Amino acid sequence: MELRTQLLKQNTVKSKAFTQVTLDDDCIVRDSKPDIIKIIHTKGSVTFEETKVSNQTVWITGKLTFTVLYRSDAGGNKLETLTDSVNFGEKIFMEEVEELDTVKLSGKLEDLSINAINSRKLAVRAVIGIRAVSEQLEEQKLICEVTADENVQQQRRTQPMLLLVTSKRDILRMHHELSLPGASPNIGKIIYYNVDIRNKEVSLGNNQVQLHAEGYVSVLYNSVEGQLEWFETMVPIAETMDCETDAQQPLYWIRVTPTETTLEATEDYDGEMRTFQMDIVFDVDIKVWKEEEVMMLSDLYSLTETLIPQTLPMKSLSLMMKNEAKQRISQQMKLADGQEKILQLCSYEGDVDLDRVDVVDNGLRAEGILSVHILYATADDGFPVAHSFEQIPFTQIIDVPELSADAENCTYEIDPGIDQLQVNLLDNERYEIKASVSLTALVFRERYDDRIVSIDVQPFDARQLQTQPGLTGYIVQPQDTLWNIARRYHTTEQMIISTNALKSPAVAVGEKLMIVKSVG
Repeated sequence: MELRTQLLKQNTVKSKAFTQVTLDDDCIVRDSKPDIIKIIHTKGSVTFEETKVSNQTVWITGKLTFTVLYRSDAGGNKLETLTDSVNFGEKIFMEEVEELDTVKLSGKLEDLSINAINSRKLAVRAVIGIRAVSEQLEEQKLICEVTADENVQQQRRTQPMLLLVTSKRDILRMHHELSLPGASPNIGKIIYYNVDIRNKEVSLGNNQVQLHAEGYVSVLYNSVEGQLEWFETMVPIAETMDCETDAQQPLYWIRVTPTETTLEATEDYDGEMRTFQMDIVFDVDIKVWKEEEVMMLSDLYSLTETLIPQTLPMKSLSLMMKNEAKQRISQQMKLADGQEKILQLCSYEGDVDLDRVDVVDNGLRAEGILSVHILYATADDGFPVAHSFEQIPFTQIIDVPELSADAENCTYEIDPGIDQLQVNLLDNERYEIKASVSLTALVFRERYDDRIVSIDVQPFDARQLQTQPGLTGYIVQPQDTLWNIARRYHTTEQMIISTNALKSPAVAVGEKLMIVKSVG
């Protein structure tokens, strides 16, 4: 007896955890920076530096990098920016994690508060949400059929499965050179910049991950003469990275997240400070599957031996839906009392977060928040730039047909993003925010079955066989199948069909059969 087997690869979550890190630290303004009069705007980002995994414990170190745009007492427009960082370390308990496991981390700055204690000292308060996921590649051997033994009767079935082809994490680096328009004065000093990634599209083809997006760049700088200037542009992003896959029509999930952006002023070909060198680092998480009808052995017996199949539980995934939902947001806002009036909108940046996702009938209900930071020029020469911050909640249904609200066998991934963001000035204290938020979702159905992994072979009990009559009359009972009847009476399906001149293997309740015992 020979066995034909197939190796199935599945990427499963071994353990996951979530924790919050609270930072409370004071930072001294470097001597090279002027005194702080008033803070205008702050932003921050989280990076991880080192991860150490031991049994049931993950030790991580990282840093919060923050930027502060503030009014100073030096310079013509009295605007300045400082960048600093706060280090942190955290211990995360993960029950099933072992020393050699790989743990993926993602951090989100949930809250940031930076206040001036005095002109040379800042109080930094932050809350960082950290998600840790340990995944493992499971290889499951599956017996497909028995060959080279005519005495073995076998029952097989096909099952649609998603088989893992690729699972990897990589870094994508992009470099772009930006040039000032002819009417803009030369760069004296960069004060503040921001790069927003919007309208992101990721695809997989020709063994490459292809990223297409738009980078909205805004720069606040001082000219050589000390005048405050704004520069805004849109940068098309088209980047690729290798990703080998043998799947003909792969199903993929690729999450591309910008983690670091730098922008520096440089000289152009004429030796004038009129260009910006921009570098963006993206974290890329890739999973690729192929859909396949897998043939597997579900039952067997022999006419000459006793066969005892050994089984193990098997989890398999099948695709329910890959879908994208769009949420359009339009809302008018008004400056808070006491804020400086708007002379001109300068730049705006947005971010979208999901607070909650619930499974409902025929879909997923996602609740999230669109956060928008706005920098604008004021009429006050002593305070030329001000900041406004808005948060807009939204709810969006992602259609998933045939999904039930009480389903316990579904898993999903959702990647939120901003396709479009626009802020229109209505008057000197009111503006309208228009945005298009995309929610890309991948929904799986989980299935648990027993798989045959080995077969024990034992000598047949001849005395027991002799006690069975050579010819038996049988009336088909409810739940009977021709396979079960043949197995019970030590014969084959084909023998029963031939003896009773049946037209098909299907039998009806109450049908009378003549069964002849077979001996291999």
